[in-house]
Parts: sequence; structure tokens; C-alpha cells
Amino acid sequence: MLKQNHISGESFHSTTFGVHRWKRDPHTLREAMAFFAVVGNENRNGSGSIVTQIDTSKSLAIGLMFTATALLCKSAFAADGVTVSQDTNAPPKAFIEAASKPLQKNRRQLRPSEAVESYRERIEELEAQHGAYGAGIDEQLLGLATALQKTGAHKEAASEFRRAMLVNRVNEGLYSLNQIPMIERLIESQIALNQWEEANDNQQYLYWLYEKNYGEKDPRMLPVINNLSRWHLQSYIEEKGETLVEHLINATKLYTLAVDIITKNFGASDLRLVDALRGLKATNYYLATYKGEPQAPVIVNTSFGAGGSNASQLHKVDHYRTKSFNTGKKAITRIVDVYQRNPLSPPAASAKAKVELGDWYMMFNKWHSARQTYGEAYQALWDNGASNDEIEDIFGRPVALPALPILDSDSKALANSHITVSYDVTAFGKARNIKVLRAYPSDKVRIRSKVRNILKRAKFRPRFEDGEAVETRGIVQRFVFD
Repeated sequence: MLKQNHISGESFHSTTFGVHRWKRDPHTLREAMAFFAVVGNENRNGSGSIVTQIDTSKSLAIGLMFTATALLCKSAFAADGVTVSQDTNAPPKAFIEAASKPLQKNRRQLRPSEAVESYRERIEELEAQHGAYGAGIDEQLLGLATALQKTGAHKEAASEFRRAMLVNRVNEGLYSLNQIPMIERLIESQIALNQWEEANDNQQYLYWLYEKNYGEKDPRMLPVINNLSRWHLQSYIEEKGETLVEHLINATKLYTLAVDIITKNFGASDLRLVDALRGLKATNYYLATYKGEPQAPVIVNTSFGAGGSNASQLHKVDHYRTKSFNTGKKAITRIVDVYQRNPLSPPAASAKAKVELGDWYMMFNKWHSARQTYGEAYQALWDNGASNDEIEDIFGRPVALPALPILDSDSKALANSHITVSYDVTAFGKARNIKVLRAYPSDKVRIRSKVRNILKRAKFRPRFEDGEAVETRGIVQRFVFD
């Protein structure tokens, strides 16, 4: 949200993002890829200086900035050629556990909700007439569980969702798609109860159920693949689960599978490929920057096949990390190609995708390739009829890549603090001449040190004039910690 502020007579933009880490906001995933769609805002003072304010009270994500719409996509094989699905006729663990438990009626407890009581009365009537597994009882159980869920009784709701699933399977068979709303809502309650591993098992169960009905490479699997890939990517970003990198690897496999399905069924220039390819770009950025698990990893069943030893797990991670730069580069290059070949592409879309490629080079410290690609993109924008405002949005000011890192530690110690700094950005995308203008509280040396280190490590897309990268002086930026 942009707003005008004034510091020492200089106007500056303010943008907001959250200090508690992008990893805490479940909506960031939806917003993430907007950054790499290459949009920006600029404001320069009379001397050509750029001044910006960033408020860390709203969440942004480093990698989430990659996935603006990462949707409908994936290839039947992982990037390394490993088949995504190794199984299988065997049901996932979530189903085996649910099916092996005896049916138990929950003790009736009166609730203030009339809807809850109404459903319970109807269920008792049906059970008296047709028994515990009578046809139609599953629908009433679904209604009861949903009503309980709305009152916040998630533990009881989860129990009723499981009971509804069991009754449905008894009446309609193992692969009944009518279980889907029950499973989806069960996952919602499990998330509310912080039962992340159970929720993950049921996400896998959903995928397995759809695959049994449609087949792995059926186009109808695309929305399912999209949902599961987003689940894995978000779980990695929010650090949910015990082996985070498994989520990241599985998201990569799923995006690859979607690319393959779309290409084979709709052609190599179908615009639906763009979102899947941006998803691959996001996962490969995370793989490249992966620093290990926050705690000693415990291998869990978040993959399509069985887990392996820690040694094999580390080998697999290294394999993906080694390929991450080239895989991400190929994904962006293909986005450029899709936009160039498809007549329905948005205006100047291929040129803007080239900017993404330049950003990718810059983030991996390949300045010469980045500069050349930026120059080509700048010229292509003019050639494709981009407006002055569009070009200014992209090249009219330095842009942190993929975003200025958020201060993701010691957030409590930094709460209710802010600091304003000025700095220059060179034509090579590096911050120089960093100066602290003011800070509150003034005696918090840690804040000053943190912000200086952030800016020293940051990479920027430099400002361009007439197709050439130029230095930008006097950027003013505020960090606010809530």
C-alpha cells in the first residue's frame, strides 16, 4: 500500500511488509509471484534520488515473491527423471488408519447451536431406521461436522468428518469422490488444531483418491496438482512439518508434472504453462538457498513413495540443489518462449519475462549475463509498445531481489522499533554509503547493525536510463518492527 510521507523535506513512498517473517502469513503465497511479474512503483525527487519506505508490519516472502499464481501444472517426472509416483495400489497411511479403526459413536453432548442439535436428531432417526452405516447418514454427519467446525469445536468436528468418510466408503466404495468435501474440511480442522502431519497425510490421500479416479496424467488432475503443490510450498515456507525439504522437493515434482500434462494436452505454447513454470522458478530458488532443517530432520511420508535413509535424503537434496540454477533459468526462458509464441499473450509479456530472467542472473551473482538480459528486455519493452509508465515501473528505480530480506530473528527484541537509513545503489546492483539517519529507540545498536548487514548483502536490479544501468543516490528507506 503506497502512501506519501516526508522526511527532511524529501518525499518518499512507503511499502509495508511483516517482520515476523513472510512465513507466518497464509496469504503470502497468493501474492508472492506478483513480484516476479515485474511490477513496481517509483518516485524520484528533483535530483534523481529514489526514496522508499518499507514497513515490516505486513508479510512478504522471499520465495513467495516468485509464485504469483503458481497454478494448474506439473510433469510426470521430476527434474532429474525420477518418476513422481512410485506406487501404487496401496492406499495412503491416512486411509489405512481411518479404515482400521472401529466405528464409534461419539457421546452426545448438547451444544448451543440449533444446527448441531438438528443434525444429531436426524442422524439418530436414520440410525434407528437403517443402522450405523445407513445410506444418507454420511451426508448428515458431514453437515454435523461442518456445524461443529463453525462453532470452533474442531476436535469433535474432525471426529465426525472421519466417521462420515467411513460411512461413505461402506456405502459407495473405496474410491468414492463424495469423500472429498469431508477430507477437505477435515484438513481445515486439523490445521486449526496444529495437526500438520495429519493434515499432510490427508492432502496426500486427496491426491491418491483423485489419481485412482482420473489417472496420474489426466488433465482433470491439474487443479489437484495445483492444490497439493501449493500445500507443499507453503508448508516449506511456513516451516510446517518435520522434514521441510521433502515439501520443497515434492512441490518441484508436482510443478514438473503439471508442465508435462499441459504440454501434452494443450501444446507447448499454452498460457497455462506460465504459472507452473513460475512455480518451478520458486521451488528452485528455495532449493538454491536451502540451509538445512531448523532441527535434526525426521523422515516422514510427505513424498509419493517411501522415505529413505538420511544419507540418501541428503544426496537427493544435493542433487536438486546442484541443478537449481539451470532448472530455474530454463523455466524462465520457457516463459519467455510461451509468451512470444502465443498470440493471446498480454502486451509486452515476453519482454517483462526477460526482466525476470535478468533478475535470476542477478540473484545468482551473474552480473554480465544480467546486464545483457536487462538491456535486451529494456529494448524489447519499447519495441512491444510498453508505455513510459510501465518501463519506469520496471527500470525507473532500484528493486531489491527478490525482496529485501526481512529481519526474521529476534523479532520480540526488535518490537516497536524503527530505523531510517539512506544509501546508494551502484550500476552493479550493490548498496553503498549506508547511513543511519534516525532510529527508535536510539540506543538499540542491534537494529542499526542488522539493517546495515541486510543492505550490504542485498542484491538490486539497478535503475536504467536509455537502456543503460546507472547509479542511484540518496535512497531513503524506513524499517518498522511491530
